[in-house]
Amino acid sequence: MLSKDPEKMARKFLDDCADCDICRYLMEDTSCLVFPELYRLYDKEVDRRGKVTDEELKHLIELCNFCGLCPCPNIRSDIMKAKHAFVSRDGLKPSIRFLEDVERVARVCGAYPRLTNRLLQSKGSGELVKKLAGIHPQRKVPEFPLESFPVWAKQQGLDVMRAKGEKRVAFFAGCTGQYLFPQVPKAAVEVLRQNGIEVYYSEQKCCGMPSLLEGDGDLTFEFVKFNVGHLIAAVEAGYDIVCSCPTCGYMLKQVMAEGAANAPDTGRHADRLGTVSQGPQATVHKGAGEPSTAKKPIEGLLKDEGYFAAISARHRIAIAAHTYDLGEYLLNLHRTGALDTRFGPINGRMAYYPPCHMREQKIGQPYVELLRLIPEIDLATIEGSFYCCGIAGIMGFKRDFHAVSIEMGSRLMDKIREMDPERLVSDCLSCRIQFNQMVPYRVVHPIEIIWESVSSER
Repeated sequence: MLSKDPEKMARKFLDDCADCDICRYLMEDTSCLVFPELYRLYDKEVDRRGKVTDEELKHLIELCNFCGLCPCPNIRSDIMKAKHAFVSRDGLKPSIRFLEDVERVARVCGAYPRLTNRLLQSKGSGELVKKLAGIHPQRKVPEFPLESFPVWAKQQGLDVMRAKGEKRVAFFAGCTGQYLFPQVPKAAVEVLRQNGIEVYYSEQKCCGMPSLLEGDGDLTFEFVKFNVGHLIAAVEAGYDIVCSCPTCGYMLKQVMAEGAANAPDTGRHADRLGTVSQGPQATVHKGAGEPSTAKKPIEGLLKDEGYFAAISARHRIAIAAHTYDLGEYLLNLHRTGALDTRFGPINGRMAYYPPCHMREQKIGQPYVELLRLIPEIDLATIEGSFYCCGIAGIMGFKRDFHAVSIEMGSRLMDKIREMDPERLVSDCLSCRIQFNQMVPYRVVHPIEIIWESVSSER
């Protein structure tokens, strides 16, 4: 059970980290906002310049965006639990309640794209809409496309599960892909089908990460329960799950499955299906359709008595064991000789940024290997594990977090400007929103580059 004293939970996090002290130096040259503030508060108290107040503890917890830059998963767990405790006691602002349900907001706005775009692009109405929604006035909101991915997918017949084909995937597109950048999941589907893979687009809601970051355990649970119910049906019918969004993949593979191996309803299923862990003990999928054999999840991160205990642990483990990032899935095909590599040449100088939740999956950079199969491509990678764009999901949209979001992303943006690419490549569409905010380069998902190359040869 979660403590009823969130300040006590936040204080435990502060004391545990300050006692270790490693991150004082490890995290000082990163985009993380939590640890500089943590040590500022701790040092103030040690130097007898004032006790850390309850308000400062709450603010410290709110700075975390679960980017995964810090080395201790149990610390992230403690922060998320403290956030949940604060929300359970104090509630959430109406504007955050509105923003955190990304799928609903995008679906409603996307149903009337012309009207929505006109309202947002007009100076007067745009400022009013942002004010009512709690969005910072300087935050650039992407235009809503005239056709969403769910509409296109239904027209393509992808909403029907078909019992044919040796290779079948249930595609999890993510909210930003479905309703803001549908060209990305469309390209994903086309590349998969080009390789003879049957694609099924099941009903799906937000993966739950935005509401998790806000400490809203109830809404997160609602999303996860819905998705598990639909995804387990696909897994049991012989489908693998493929995600084009690294945050969704991280949520399905790792966060959702944490603690499940300790639940009584898993038994031998945990060993048979495998789990996906994190940190130094993590292993990757051997090949498309073959579950991982990772070790037991690290204790402490969203244990089964936490957010997801009431959802079948066996189902969560099965889903995690059969979930792949899209780049990971395609690279597995290539390594087994099953990927169609009839790629046309692509010109232009590109820079690839591996987003935080891709790094957290511990699968390397599969898209870099795939993109370098394309003739004439000029691709550089942004090296270093401590870069973050700063968007932090919906956090970067909030009025009181916008400046912090820009500050967090400034180191990465300086690096991108130094590289000066013609196209900036990243598989996180939330990062794309931040890049469009802060740098002038055209931003694309790597699957768009792959589809561009494939289609040029057709």
